[in-house]
Amino acid sequence: MTTVEEIVDTTMDTVCETLSDIVDPVEIFKKAEDILGEWLVLAQTQTGIPAAALLPLIVSLLSIAALVLFQWLWGMMVRALGGGDNTRNHIVLLTGTCGGGKTSLFMTLRSGTPYTTTVTSMAENDAIFSVEGPTKRNGIVRKKVRMIDLPGHPKLVNTVDSYLTSAKAIIIIVDAVDFTLQRRLVAERLRDLLAHPLLQKKKRNFPILVACNKSEKITANPIDFIQKRLEKEIEALRESSGGALQDTAGGGGGVDVGVKGKAFVFADCKFDVTFSAVSVLENDLDELKSFVVVKN
Repeated sequence: MTTVEEIVDTTMDTVCETLSDIVDPVEIFKKAEDILGEWLVLAQTQTGIPAAALLPLIVSLLSIAALVLFQWLWGMMVRALGGGDNTRNHIVLLTGTCGGGKTSLFMTLRSGTPYTTTVTSMAENDAIFSVEGPTKRNGIVRKKVRMIDLPGHPKLVNTVDSYLTSAKAIIIIVDAVDFTLQRRLVAERLRDLLAHPLLQKKKRNFPILVACNKSEKITANPIDFIQKRLEKEIEALRESSGGALQDTAGGGGGVDVGVKGKAFVFADCKFDVTFSAVSVLENDLDELKSFVVVKN
């Protein structure tokens, strides 16, 4: 004949398995009550012991239900206070002008396969997913990130203001093929971003990657040329504006980039600005993925 101890042990295993996937406290108690009734009937049938004598079983079941409820409430409190998984607060921003391949890059990183369809986004694309990238110390590292693809349309450029405070890294997408035609616009966007008051509040060496996309094409400009050309364009903008910047949503015009009295170079920025040749079409993104997993 089955003993009370055996029934208690079996019941505890069943209740733990059943309640572990339930997050609603009301549902937890309701389910526990149903299970309790079923097992009391079973225990009486198999042991012939009156329900009053099965008190240890009842206490065990109620204790388990209370423990599961406590764990659920504790998890909710930790998340509310910003503990646990902070992925949503660790943002990698994708920005740049229209046509550079921001959204294609976003889709490729999220799905793991090249996304070759041309997409014009008029709203942010926001998702949490894992990125695998090579590192010097630990080989291939897999890291969960929250990535936000910001629209490149001029009228929507200020959407960046909403995310700069939480950003842990920024990737600026540049079309390496059409760069010569867009160099002034790219330089204006880059200068405004580097001088943005919210970004200026970041610590020194805040990571920024200028990813030169479409590098697989024979007509793509090399990254050294793009970097030097952008430095010249930003310097020309500084000279033409007398160092004045437009007001931004962050408040005020901010401090212009570079060193006063010296031609602008990215090495003089307070941020860690690097350049990389990438290809979304051919999924040649190792340097970019390394940037994401190491810098974020």
